[in-house]
Order: sequence, then C-alpha cells, then structure tokens
Amino acid sequence: MIIVVESGASKTDWVAGQLKFRTKGINFSVLQPENIRNVVAGAAGEISGRTGRIPPGAEESAGIAAEPGEIWFYGAGLVSEDQVSVMSGILQEFFPGYSVNCASDLLAAARALWGDSPGIVAILGTGSNSCRYNGRAITGNVRPGGFILGDEGGGAVLGKRFISDYIKDIVPEGVAARFRERYGLKYHDIVNAVYKGQNPAGFLASFAPFVIENAETDGYCASMVRENLRDFVSRALLPYRKEEEVLKVGVAGSMGIACMNVLESVGAEYGIEFCKFVASPIDGLVEYHSERRKSS
Repeated sequence: MIIVVESGASKTDWVAGQLKFRTKGINFSVLQPENIRNVVAGAAGEISGRTGRIPPGAEESAGIAAEPGEIWFYGAGLVSEDQVSVMSGILQEFFPGYSVNCASDLLAAARALWGDSPGIVAILGTGSNSCRYNGRAITGNVRPGGFILGDEGGGAVLGKRFISDYIKDIVPEGVAARFRERYGLKYHDIVNAVYKGQNPAGFLASFAPFVIENAETDGYCASMVRENLRDFVSRALLPYRKEEEVLKVGVAGSMGIACMNVLESVGAEYGIEFCKFVASPIDGLVEYHSERRKSS
C-alpha cells in the first residue's frame, strides 16, 4: 500500500489506498515533535481501524502491522535534515515495515501541478511559498520568511493587514461593524491570540475569508486583497523571470483558488500567466506516485 500525506499549517490530507481523510496540520515551524506525534498516532489509528491493517489481538502494538509499503510525507516547515530525521522517526514508529520518504510541501505542489515537466510553482494558503521546478527537483526558491518576515499573498498576512487596521480604527465603519457582529473580538482577545496563542498564523488567516468576501462589494477590502497579491507577485515570483520571458505559474492552495480572478489580473500587470490552479495537491500527488509505481 502507498500512503500519501500532504500537510500545511491548517490541515493534513492522508490517502491510504482507497481511504482518504483529513487531520490537523503538521507544521514544523509551529508544532513541537510531541504534538506532531499525536497527530500521526491518530492518523495511524484511523488507517488501521478502517483498512484492517492491524490483525485481531494486536491492538496493543499501537501502530500499523509490519508489512511492505511506502509512505510519502510532504510537510510545511520541513526544511532541514534534522526535521526530516525527526519526522521520519515518528512515521516509522507508527508504520513499521514501511519505506518512509519525507519532503517539503513545496515539492508536493510542484509534483502535483507539473508532474515531470518544468514550471514555476506558487503556494497560497495560510502562508505562501514559490519555486522554480525542473521536472525532477526544485532548482530555485525565494525564501518565504513566515508571516512576520514575508508570506506575502497568504491568508495570515491578509488577516494581519486587516486586523492591524481594525484595532487602529482605520477599517471603514460598515466593514468594521460586520466584523464585530461576526467575531465579537475585543482588543485583548486579538493581542492575546497573536502574541500568546499556539497558532498566531492560523488565527490571523481565519479572517482572510471575511476580507475576501467583503472585497466583492467594498473597495477598501478589494484594495487590500489586491495589494497582498501584488506583493507576492513582485517579491516572490518576479525573481524567477529570465530576461523578458512570460512566466507560466501553477498555483496550489485555498487562497489561490479564492482569489483566482484577482491573481490573474495582477499577474497580467507583470507579464505572468497563472495557468494551473489546485486547491490541494493531494489528488495530483496520489496520481503522481501511482504512475511511478506502475512504471517501476
């Protein structure tokens, strides 16, 4: 059996044979190894319980029964060899007998969008990232920086921009009133969640849908969405351009889908063509690995 896992800051998609389900996000930039271990333990139990991979009487083994198989794990924040080693160890604990492969969510998006063909990749979700892909490996990457130093175009940065204006009473009153009615947050609630909460990026990104929704009728929100995407294009995508080439970019992530029309419009200003969109890379990854297993 091939198990394919694709994880971002907000959610993790698991596919094991015909079984497909979702758990909390696994992001090494946010979670401690013990928290990651708990997520993997829950997923292992889900797979074993619904596929019958643990034989009767072996429930105490706390994992998948030892047998040949492959796990391909792609995760956000998985950028160092130490992190890969920790993640591999956690997966091997709960999936003994499986061959474990770990890589970044950026390679996941590249393989899902472009397969064996070269192209430029953009991730627009809670955070953002980008790369140049040659059909086999990532050959260039503008560092994303996270939601404090970068992540332009992502949901956390859009939420941060809005909340920053909101607490300073810069948001137009009509929009501010709708925000108060929906969320009911006080100033101290916001500050505590951002500076003391376990997932400040996720907290800020949770307001992105509100801003995007109001962008349809409100010029202030529309301008904020557009400027967030323009920053991503100018700072994260233009560095990949060689001379006067028209960049063809594939986009993965919920923010990319939600802002598709605006993104295409902004791209046209810079000679960038957004030609592929996927909400999540998981389906493309399953196809990618299934095809390679057949060919081997």
